[in-house]
Amino acid sequence: MESPTPTPPPPSSSSSASAVHPGIAPISYLLGTWRGQGEGGFPTINSFSYIEELHFSHHSSKPVIAYSQKTWKLHSGEPMHSESGYWRPRPDGTIEVVIAQSTGLVEVLKGNYDAEEKVIRLQSELVGNASEVIYTDF
Repeated sequence: MESPTPTPPPPSSSSSASAVHPGIAPISYLLGTWRGQGEGGFPTINSFSYIEELHFSHHSSKPVIAYSQKTWKLHSGEPMHSESGYWRPRPDGTIEVVIAQSTGLVEVLKGNYDAEEKVIRLQSELVGNASEVIYTDF
C-alpha cells in the first residue's frame, strides 16, 4: 500500500472524548483514518488494485484502540474485504491485537512497539475459522 495519509477523526462534542488515555499514548499516532491504494495478488488469481481504509479510534476512559479496515476494488468501488478489532498496548512495550474478519476468520497477534520510532511489530499467534468450530452441548 502506498504511504497512507492520516485524516483526523471527526470533531467531538465533548472535550473529554478527545483526551488520550495514558495507556494508548505511545501509539496514539495511529488515531484517525488512513486511506491508500494498493496492489494485491495470489498465485491462483490475477493481480488486482484496491483502495484500503483503516480507522483507529478510542474512548478516553479505555486503554484500548478500536480498529476497522475495509477494502474496495479500485475501478468499480465494489467491496472486497473488511475486518475489525482492538489494539491493546501494554506499558512494557508489548501489544496484543484481536481481529475478526468478515469471512469468519479471527486472529490474535502479539508483538511490540517502539514509541520513539513509531514502529509496531506483530506476529500472528492464533487464527480461528468460524466454519470449522466444533459445537458441543453445554
